[in-house]
Amino acid sequence: MILGRVIGLVGGVYEVLTLDKTKYLCKARGKLRSVKVDKNSDFNYTMNKNSKKLETNTIKMSPKVGDFVHFNLEQNQGYIMEILPRKNEMIRPDIANVDQIMLVFAAKTPDFSTLLLDMFLISIEQKMIKPLIIVSKIDLLTNIELDELNKKIEYYRSIGYEIICVNSKTKENIELILPYLENKITVLAGQTGAGKSTLINALIPGFDLKTQEISMALGRGKHTTREIKLYEFNSALIGDTPGFSKFDIMDIKPCDLSKYYIEFKAYDCKFNDCLHKPNILGCNVTKALNDGKILKERYENYLKILNDISSDRKR
Repeated sequence: MILGRVIGLVGGVYEVLTLDKTKYLCKARGKLRSVKVDKNSDFNYTMNKNSKKLETNTIKMSPKVGDFVHFNLEQNQGYIMEILPRKNEMIRPDIANVDQIMLVFAAKTPDFSTLLLDMFLISIEQKMIKPLIIVSKIDLLTNIELDELNKKIEYYRSIGYEIICVNSKTKENIELILPYLENKITVLAGQTGAGKSTLINALIPGFDLKTQEISMALGRGKHTTREIKLYEFNSALIGDTPGFSKFDIMDIKPCDLSKYYIEFKAYDCKFNDCLHKPNILGCNVTKALNDGKILKERYENYLKILNDISSDRKR
């Protein structure tokens, strides 16, 4: 069997890249749809919150873009026979073995949303994948709007996140992204209409991915990317995925949410399972908030997400 990595998926046909950079079109063998795995298998991660892990369980499974696979060639047709264990996987975007998520957010049109950003960061922190935040369309801001945005950006930088502001159309600051891509699988995700495809076009000379302008009637972007694909660029693989404007935080207990707000850890709250609500006396996180050490808007996002997941669990 031949070892390769899935780099594309369109209409049930997988594009597989081998170690010698040869590409093959493959289909998945039927037996991959029903696979027995033990309770510690990486493939159990895709089970939903109502599933019970058994000693051995039969699950339905398909190859994902990013998977390492073994495949055979039969009369010039490739057939994927085995999916190798994953180090991580995302559901939305539906991709595996990611080294880095490049979150692309517009400074304007659509407006920059710290709530949506925080929801993405929570999901990424869950998967223990490194994020790189790209803020596009900075040319659309007035000086006053830019000052306000920079205050938020500096806070996220201060707690440990890498952020680069770019103008993809003029390629301003695009070169600052390149060192982060070397020898990594990087997936683009973020706001619909933030310019993910435009960013790839700027990063990879000669590519001309289809882009569309923002729908002014809806105030958000039209979905322009129709497939999941990893593009080769020097030593890197870059993934462009279908855009979306809503992100659901699933399967988090209210008492665990604060674990994914990385700055909260620094204040070492003395209460076990503390929810860090405003009315909790002696909470070190709310004290840090009152002392101006935590961005108020990010804390308000935390309370909103906490309320959403608490309500969901009650339902």
